[in-house]
Amino acid sequence: MRNDRRKNSISTALLALVAASTISGAGLAASTADPFAGVLDHMYNLEFGPARRWLETWTQQHPEDLRAWNYLAESILDQEMLREGLLSTGAYVDRGEAFRKRQRPLQARFEETLFAALNKAQELAEQRLARNPRDADALYWAGVQHGTRAEFYFALERKYVAAAHEGVEARRYELRLARLDPAAADPLLILGLADYALGSLPWYVKVFLSVAGLHGNRARGLEEMERASRDGHWAREDAKFVLVAIYRREKMYRQALADLDELARSYPRNYLLDLERARIFKDQGDWRSAAQVYDGLVARLASNDPGGPQLPAAKILYQAGQAYEHLGDLERALRLYTKAGNLPGDSLEIDRALLAAAAIEARTGRMADARRDYQRVAAAVPDAPEGRSAASALKDLH
Repeated sequence: MRNDRRKNSISTALLALVAASTISGAGLAASTADPFAGVLDHMYNLEFGPARRWLETWTQQHPEDLRAWNYLAESILDQEMLREGLLSTGAYVDRGEAFRKRQRPLQARFEETLFAALNKAQELAEQRLARNPRDADALYWAGVQHGTRAEFYFALERKYVAAAHEGVEARRYELRLARLDPAAADPLLILGLADYALGSLPWYVKVFLSVAGLHGNRARGLEEMERASRDGHWAREDAKFVLVAIYRREKMYRQALADLDELARSYPRNYLLDLERARIFKDQGDWRSAAQVYDGLVARLASNDPGGPQLPAAKILYQAGQAYEHLGDLERALRLYTKAGNLPGDSLEIDRALLAAAAIEARTGRMADARRDYQRVAAAVPDAPEGRSAASALKDLH
């Protein structure tokens, strides 16, 4: 039963995010002939601040550039999602962050800024399609902006009906493009993700959706996304990021690791790629390889480039501690948990690290330390699962 719930939650996430193909970037891979080469390199390397500044200047100078407005919206959204830990696959399974109640508000003016860019992108696309309903670029980017809206509603607002509506709209535009140009690979990312998601749903949901004309097939969806990753123009790189998540779900670990290695060679500053590699090693029970990946990330924390993406120290230290705890090295795990727990801020990983540290302290007879750390978590997040676990553990301490 628990595994069924897990699969259904992933299918729900995929369906709602049917066009949210911007896991860590947006569009065509950087090339010297492309005026967007530099900004795309920033986006795929999680450097959204410089990307936004460049795009804001560009859109002021080129207010009719439909592609630029979409990139600007995606960079605004991805910057906020990165801040909240929502750009990794781990956020969308089981009790991942995307399914938890929001603990803090969105950044000031974030939604206003995001929708200003999205509304401009939508306006430009509709104007072009009114002039020429066969405008392939306008169809593609119209679908992308609806996908960005779907991602916002699902991941940040947790408004699943609104997310599903936007996902359906994204699919509608990309289907028009695919019918206009059957050889085009770009619309196959969104269409393939929709086919895969719909094909993954329980049979009784499929029957209901078929009445509305929505059908899916997992194998066909996977093939479509793979073609987008090989032959796509705008969607090629995004398809590779999406396929990592799909391959992981399908336990196609060799293919996932191959895509991650290729992406890491192109975008070496994107630390999410290492975190995904470590997750796949853990999925396979290879905790030693996962620990080695975390060792590299912990080493990067000490030399974090202030001009690059800021690594999530608490998450890295906490997950590294988990790896060493699974390997039986409790003292090393405790050091990592303690280091994470002593970081400033209010992230979920800090509370989890303290909880894990306290459990090891209790197991090894350091009751005063365990009581202190349990009390810290219980006081910090009394209404969260971590706080309740800490309060319960306090009652059991002798």
